[in-house]
Amino acid sequence: MININKFVSIRKKLGLSQTELCNGICTQSTLSKFENNGRIPSLKILNSLCDRMNINVADIMDVDSNKKTSHKLFEADFAVIQLDFPKVAQILSSVNKDELVRQEDILHYYYLRGLLALNLDHAKTDALYYFNSILDANLSKRNKIYYLLALKGCSQVYDLQDDVHKARHYYDIILSSISNVPLEDEDSLLQFLSILCNGGEFYGRNDDYEQSDKLLNMGYDLCKKRHVIYFAARILYQLAQNNIAENGSPQKTAQYLNDSAAFARLNNNHVLLEKINKLA
Repeated sequence: MININKFVSIRKKLGLSQTELCNGICTQSTLSKFENNGRIPSLKILNSLCDRMNINVADIMDVDSNKKTSHKLFEADFAVIQLDFPKVAQILSSVNKDELVRQEDILHYYYLRGLLALNLDHAKTDALYYFNSILDANLSKRNKIYYLLALKGCSQVYDLQDDVHKARHYYDIILSSISNVPLEDEDSLLQFLSILCNGGEFYGRNDDYEQSDKLLNMGYDLCKKRHVIYFAARILYQLAQNNIAENGSPQKTAQYLNDSAAFARLNNNHVLLEKINKLA
């Protein structure tokens, strides 16, 4: 929920009258109804008013409300890792996009909607719409991780359409931009690992095992360094597939598969366990 008292307090501390604040943005009546009667204006107007006061809309949100929404989106990320897209759909159905005010949450929502359209609804056009909405937004230029995630999403769409040339184009852009990505929290870490994992799987399917192994090993080293296991199973499974394709030692393949199965059991990833059993 928006803390209107906090909004008014900030305006007054800045010495701005209602007329000065709303000039060129909205009518004074709109601002007055917001401050005095709790009638919240459109998100576009609210963003413009906050920009004039040099704050973000998130700054006037109750902390519990921000945390609740972020937690839902974070929970959806875990469902993506387990390839449980019906659960992703269930979680997103409880999120009202029009009530999202934090820039990060808006980008996060679009990314998850794109994955859902691609993997559950098989609506490639809808998926491209969501991913391109991120790329077209000025917001993504200030948030590198979502820029890379949107590129990955576009590549996945073209990969499913068997347009390897376009899919590789997007992954090649990712490779040129992958350095110095800030991994400030667990969510950004998991999202970055998803980029490395999906990139490794893509290059492996297209016989570029050198590039695939490079991304996968980078991801596995990051898992070990940051003590996370969520993508370790898929990374090791793809390394096993690469090793088989390159006629590597059966012992190495068996080790990859055993380790992958162990992590998959820890994550309750039954989809991947079935694939491992078929390959073993």
